[in-house]
Amino acid sequence: MPALAFLSRVGRPPGPGDPDGLRPGHRPAPCVRRFRHDRSGVSATEFALILPVMLLLLVGMMELSNGINNWRKVTLLARAVSDLTSQGDKQNPVSAATMTDIFNASKLVMQPFNGANAKIVVSALGVDVTKSLFKPVVCSSAATSNAKARAVGVASDLSLPPGFTALGMRYILTEVSMPYTPVLGSALVNLMGGTNGSITLTVSIPWPTRGGQPYGLNSYSEVVLPNGSPC
Repeated sequence: MPALAFLSRVGRPPGPGDPDGLRPGHRPAPCVRRFRHDRSGVSATEFALILPVMLLLLVGMMELSNGINNWRKVTLLARAVSDLTSQGDKQNPVSAATMTDIFNASKLVMQPFNGANAKIVVSALGVDVTKSLFKPVVCSSAATSNAKARAVGVASDLSLPPGFTALGMRYILTEVSMPYTPVLGSALVNLMGGTNGSITLTVSIPWPTRGGQPYGLNSYSEVVLPNGSPC
């Protein structure tokens, strides 16, 4: 009987010209032939293997794009604060109300991100070789309620930016920091040095003064921030 003949061949070594492990003149059962030639599940198996990698790449590209967009917005915020502050006010020092308006108006460029999380510190700095040759001097400073203004005096943690090294020069420096929390991948952010699943985006933008007034023998105009005094 064919079934008994097939079972009797199990475990025998194949003979010459017998690629299926069966002796010449015998054919495997139909179910064996179908299983051997069936390729219908290969594509599904391959797709299942590469799907996690494809999803990881997709999420990574989305998060990278979103993070770069957030960093660009933080840069625009710092530029807006520097530009508006450098124009000064109708009075010197700048009034606290005007400084608050500058902060609030500048945060509008953060849309669609939440600008309330941004910490802004704006300082009026000057170049004074009698106090420090390569470090700027903080003349006055202001900050949002969630940040701390710089102390008046030599800023030992700063360097004079290129183009702002002339003796007696006055300029505005805006420093903005903002946490960025990715939608996915917070654990990976922590492994890369983040805290609580987020990374801090930090931008500093120097800007030449365009308003204010000169003081003493200095020919450069100076903007004095609220509750501050000239250099």
